Amino acid sequence: MRALRDLQTAFLRSIATAPGPEASGSFDPALLRVVDGDARQAPGDRLDVYAQMYWMRLHTVLREDYPRVAAMLGDDLFSSVVRAYLTRFPSTHPSVRWVGARFADFLAQCRETAPWPLLPDLARLEWARLAIFDAADAPALRMEDVRAIPASEWPKVVLRPIPALLVLHSPWPIHECWADADGPAPRVRPAETHLRIWRQGDAVYQAPMDPCERRALEAVVSGATFAATCAALETLVGDPERAARDAAQLVLRWVEDEILVRVDARASDVTASREWIAVPVADPGETAKNGAVANSSSRQIRVRLRRLDDRPVRKGG
Repeated sequence: MRALRDLQTAFLRSIATAPGPEASGSFDPALLRVVDGDARQAPGDRLDVYAQMYWMRLHTVLREDYPRVAAMLGDDLFSSVVRAYLTRFPSTHPSVRWVGARFADFLAQCRETAPWPLLPDLARLEWARLAIFDAADAPALRMEDVRAIPASEWPKVVLRPIPALLVLHSPWPIHECWADADGPAPRVRPAETHLRIWRQGDAVYQAPMDPCERRALEAVVSGATFAATCAALETLVGDPERAARDAAQLVLRWVEDEILVRVDARASDVTASREWIAVPVADPGETAKNGAVANSSSRQIRVRLRRLDDRPVRKGG
């Protein structure tokens, strides 16, 4: 009699090595010898019941995790791709939550999906939305918190992003593909896209960012002071007053979308939590130089706060 652990290992290997109809060809002969058969079902037939149940469960999980990819490929092709994926990357985690972790990278190398070059990035978007949904909660910065910041403090203020925030870069407008993928395969052309993906309450949102928002958010995530964030925008737009206006508008937009967690006046206490193209944090000498831009921006924020007092929260795209 083989040890229980050996039997369990052989059982999992037998049902997971070749998912789908081909599973019976990978059954461990030693395992088949200890499985009882009868007149209705041979040992291999009995094991095949578990193999097909296992396959269908993982297939269902991947379809739920990647609904737009599945819709774009269609039932038959998606099933074929999933079989190939699970053959190459069998599930090894106790939770099926992680069975699709390598799916986007697999699609990038899969010959069957080559006619859809945007598909890997669409899969990355769907996986990112799952990650955002599961991310930790954090108390969001509110309008009253912004109002409470003295104008003189704005240059050294550090705005921090919530944990449930990611940015995804793609050469394709994948947010449009995501919106349209329940129907026929969308006909799209390449377009450099930078998506902000975040959770607000229990809902996950995504929205494309223009160059100004991308530059400012990179600075915020890197732990930059507000003065350094304004300076980063000034290098992009070339005008300090416009940089101040843009910074004010972005802060209010982010507060409405609840992607900022709190205000901290000490930049050294903030550590970037994600991999971004970081804008250097300003040193004390730079703070004085950039203070005029930051103070101008703080005035813009206060003017816009008065206009926003009665506005409802705007949901993201």
